[in-house]
Amino acid sequence: MPVITFKRSDLEDLLGKYFSGDEELIAALNRLKGEVEGVSGDDVTFEVTHDRPDLFSVEGIARALKGLFKVEVGLPKFNIVNNGFKLIAEEVPNRPYIMMGIVRDLRLSDEAIKQMIQLQEKLHATYGRDRRKMAIGFYDADKIKQPLTYRLERLDAIKYRPLDSDREMSGSEVVESTEKGRLYGKYAVYDGKAPILIDSEGKILVIIPVLGSEDFKVTERTRNVLIDVTATDLKLAKSILAVLVYNLLERSSSKTVEIVNVNAPWGNLESPMLNPIEFKLSINFVNEYLGLNLSKDDIVNYLLASRHDVIDYGEELIVKIAPYRFNVLHSVDLVEDIAVAYGYENIPRELPSQPIRGARDGLSVFTDFVRDLMIGLGFQEVLNYMMSNKDVMIRRTMNQRELVEVENPKSELYTVIRDHIWPQLMEVAARNKALIEGILKIFEVGYVISPSQNSEVGVKEDLVLSYLISGPEITLTDGLSVLKSLMASQGINYLPKPCENPSGLIERTACIYVDDKNIGFIMELRPDVIVSFGLEYPVVVSEIRLSEIMGL
Repeated sequence: MPVITFKRSDLEDLLGKYFSGDEELIAALNRLKGEVEGVSGDDVTFEVTHDRPDLFSVEGIARALKGLFKVEVGLPKFNIVNNGFKLIAEEVPNRPYIMMGIVRDLRLSDEAIKQMIQLQEKLHATYGRDRRKMAIGFYDADKIKQPLTYRLERLDAIKYRPLDSDREMSGSEVVESTEKGRLYGKYAVYDGKAPILIDSEGKILVIIPVLGSEDFKVTERTRNVLIDVTATDLKLAKSILAVLVYNLLERSSSKTVEIVNVNAPWGNLESPMLNPIEFKLSINFVNEYLGLNLSKDDIVNYLLASRHDVIDYGEELIVKIAPYRFNVLHSVDLVEDIAVAYGYENIPRELPSQPIRGARDGLSVFTDFVRDLMIGLGFQEVLNYMMSNKDVMIRRTMNQRELVEVENPKSELYTVIRDHIWPQLMEVAARNKALIEGILKIFEVGYVISPSQNSEVGVKEDLVLSYLISGPEITLTDGLSVLKSLMASQGINYLPKPCENPSGLIERTACIYVDDKNIGFIMELRPDVIVSFGLEYPVVVSEIRLSEIMGL
């Protein structure tokens, strides 16, 4: 989880409250779903959850604590003006979306600028996938002559003075010679060109996502800051900009946001978009979840302390949530906010009323037995995520099929839910092939998900055992001997029958049947599948649905 640092004195100035000692400070911060890692004089180190990007800098922390301490409650208030500032966005295939906003009348110190940079870099590292998916820029708005243009430009035609440089450089120099260029230039260059922001006087503000210009640098004298967010996803750009604008507003004397009018191929809009999101919340739902008997007025006050606005409709409330609160996805998340404002320590402890004795689930006991058996057979257990991507699950396995896909994935590495484990075992084998001597034997016990028309939710879940054997002399026979030992340990009569699988060799692939029921498969992989994963030796894989064996 992200770890941030800030000055205690800076937090107290923003909050308008001074802590009597370290214990009071730590207790306050721990109410924000984070953990204080250290307090040393004026320096505070704080670990926050990844789903609260608004807490990635001290401004967001101060805003949240203002609510809990009743210094300032409800949605943060601000003024919006539109003075006609214009951005023209052209076609930029490698990073098509851009959003902007200007925060006015800022009071910046050296520490404030450090917090801006920290917020920028933490967002880059988490939601931006290290600038690959999203990038952020800050500029002194008073030095910009609008309209701005966002476009691709040839590297040899780019000339500007990058940050912390005393001379002008070409685009090629910036990408090839600077530290940031070497790190992020690969995400910028597209067909010999790079995305830039340029003002009406032809001055370049930045090569995106590499390095900004020294001429537009934000300093302690800057009063008005232009923020840009470029991304491969429009929703992400809008959301990240909301976090940045709201956090900078904590240092604005006038709480003023200036709109940037964006004219782009994908649409014309006013940016930033700071409209709150609305959720319905019933009084009974809150009390049932928390086991309390809170009045409507109490619930409203706790929601206000959580920096939400509330509209009262009798037994049902309409709660307005600021767009920087990424983690509010369901009404239960609002109940959590109420619990935090109420104080977890104030919720009475009580024993469950039902006289039920706890015991391990039978399937869990059985899977532990299977694990012990596989280890006894010389296998090493590995663990993978349930999520994967189509490159691993389809392209490399050479098996085109329908998968359960994530509607809005946060990472290109995790876009589908696995329907088999063996492709991930192949990845593990490929990553460790330099360490392999002789025969490699690995296994995993885990869940897989596959589309199903017969299920109420449209998917079917199975707990499976998947194992892999690889080595210079490995054949299907080696895999069958493991299968025989597994079935014999349970006294199960089984029958392997020849079948086909796009990833397996013909006549070296078998489906496993028990009482005419297909419970899995075993196969020797095709050479081209093996090569697609970067392996060299023959590979045998098998998958068995343990939930079905358990019934037998």
